Amino acid sequence: MLKRVSALLLCVLMLFCLLPAAALAADGEAEGFSAAYCNSDTEAAHDGVCWYTDTMRGGVLTASRLADPAPSCAGVYDGAFVTERLSEGPVDQLLWWEGRLLVSAGETLLCLDPESGAVLDSRRFEAPVARFAVSPAGLYVLTGGSVLLLTDGGERRLLSGVERFWLEDADTLCWMEEETTVHSVRLSDGSRSAAPNPVSVLPDEPAGEGVQGLGLAGLKQKFPHGRYWNHMPNRGTGMAYNNQNGWTWQACYKHNGYCGTAYQTCNGYAPYGQELSYQCWGFADKLGYDATGRDPQSLTQSYGWKKLWTSSSLSSLKAGDIVRYNKNGSSRYAHSIYVTGVSGDTVTYADCNYDGTCVIRWGQSISKSTLRSWFVFLLSAPSGQQQENQCLVNVNAMLDGRKELDTEGWAVFDVWRNGALYKTGVNDFYEYVSAGTSIEVKNVRPAEGVMYDAAASTAVSGTVSANRETLLILDHYYLNSAGERVKTTLADLPAQSDWSYRPVCWALENGISGGVSATSFGPALPCTRAQAVTFFWAFSGRPAAEGSLSFSDVSETDYFYHPVLWAVGQGITAGRSETSFAPDEACSRAEAVTFLWKLAGAPAAELPEGGCPFSDVPEGSYFYHPVLWAVSEGLTAGVGEGRFAPELICSRAQILTFLWKLEQLQASSQ
Repeated sequence: MLKRVSALLLCVLMLFCLLPAAALAADGEAEGFSAAYCNSDTEAAHDGVCWYTDTMRGGVLTASRLADPAPSCAGVYDGAFVTERLSEGPVDQLLWWEGRLLVSAGETLLCLDPESGAVLDSRRFEAPVARFAVSPAGLYVLTGGSVLLLTDGGERRLLSGVERFWLEDADTLCWMEEETTVHSVRLSDGSRSAAPNPVSVLPDEPAGEGVQGLGLAGLKQKFPHGRYWNHMPNRGTGMAYNNQNGWTWQACYKHNGYCGTAYQTCNGYAPYGQELSYQCWGFADKLGYDATGRDPQSLTQSYGWKKLWTSSSLSSLKAGDIVRYNKNGSSRYAHSIYVTGVSGDTVTYADCNYDGTCVIRWGQSISKSTLRSWFVFLLSAPSGQQQENQCLVNVNAMLDGRKELDTEGWAVFDVWRNGALYKTGVNDFYEYVSAGTSIEVKNVRPAEGVMYDAAASTAVSGTVSANRETLLILDHYYLNSAGERVKTTLADLPAQSDWSYRPVCWALENGISGGVSATSFGPALPCTRAQAVTFFWAFSGRPAAEGSLSFSDVSETDYFYHPVLWAVGQGITAGRSETSFAPDEACSRAEAVTFLWKLAGAPAAELPEGGCPFSDVPEGSYFYHPVLWAVSEGLTAGVGEGRFAPELICSRAQILTFLWKLEQLQASSQ
């Protein structure tokens, strides 16, 4: 036994010996009872710190602390979490109590320093610890089917044959010997009672003939455990363009502190295309919508969802409901869960973004007593799912012959319902509507950064009489010199507002480059010397060349063999050495301008008044005259601050821009 300390540090517990002498008397009465009590759970919080058993990382104990506030998140979130691992092995349950953490790990109960995770004391039992709770009366532990009360006066067995137990309040201990009945005892007078245990479980499949909506199995399949609800197609596309039916293999680029900004990559459920919610809240709403076909955010449209603001509503909590709570009463630790099962005090749930990464979790559990202490509101699900007169309408996109992937958002469109605008700026439509409803999809347009012929997409309109899926048929295109749309399978062309769009389109139109694959042009990729010489050769009309090469790294089977043979014959390049051309090395700005100058016939250029404008282009360098010529002809202006940056690597788009400008120069001189 450790030395007893003052009552102020009573809750340090030190696992059983720092408690006041308030053990139950023989008749069950407890002395000096107060309102303070706490049940163990999978998470705990206090004073800006959240501790939890991280099920996605082997159940280790993790602490999340609120770091310095990040940029404002549109009034939704203004902080960032820093997570720290506090244990090596798995932790089952925990609770915070007056400056210490109590955690269970198998048969062992440990008292930890909440900052470092250091073990202050421990006790091992013969069987695993299934649950524990604490109050001024002592420490209650469920192990081997028995509830033990531990105080500084010793250990006492209170109950046997117990499956689960919890403190309903400081004076009421509840337990279950079987799933059907909840037993309770008043600790102050020993009186007992029993009541039926309402069990609610989300069915694997929707129950009832003609029911629309997804059951538990369908929801899990649609949003797999361990994946990420990261459904922004590109950073900066804005909250209106989210793919809320999708998931990805990797966490989002940024979530905390970047909602609604140009750096956002994930978003909440936005049923009307414009609404932004917390990621966890949005995911819970999305599950509620997919399970019932009724929007949890549409409380005014008689969809059957009800918003309840008192914690007493948890007494009627059921599978399919959504709970919002603030950990430790702090809105900075607000979280939302989708309930999949309720039995006694145990709530099973699914959630998203519990750690700031948008990860999806199923099969999590939390106690009603914990939810009650942190309660914000409850969204009570409608009593039934959509019935036989409801039809599922799903509008999606097919781009270049491929159905839209879960991680992409290609099409943006507006939806009209019964002749009135219903949703705007969405990239999918997945909803149950009453049979006979008129649905029209209008104003199809490309998502930001995506080029395709939206005007040629299939029109969607008509009265719904059965479940239907409609695909918007879309094709990528580029604009040729006449402003005509030319179909292409290249999906990463620059935006029309980008400086490289016109040069890239010119290169495609004139056969100078066809991309790095069937679906990718790679405009921002570093341009290799082999690619650069091939561009110059194609620009010159793909002329035939004779002779041989001494380069050991260029063979006759290489796509760049004839371009290199031609470039050497024309004196455009002599390679990096007599035996090496270095085809796979990136082409620098100095090399690119020199190639360009020699292709133009190595014209002379007058030295500008005041000398060379670039401090990093010394007289005598091989690129000195090429740079002077390129500046005089307006082909380059350097990179700013009096620098040409000859060593910088050129991208594919930059090399093509040099050639495009040369073509314009030659055309103007004719």
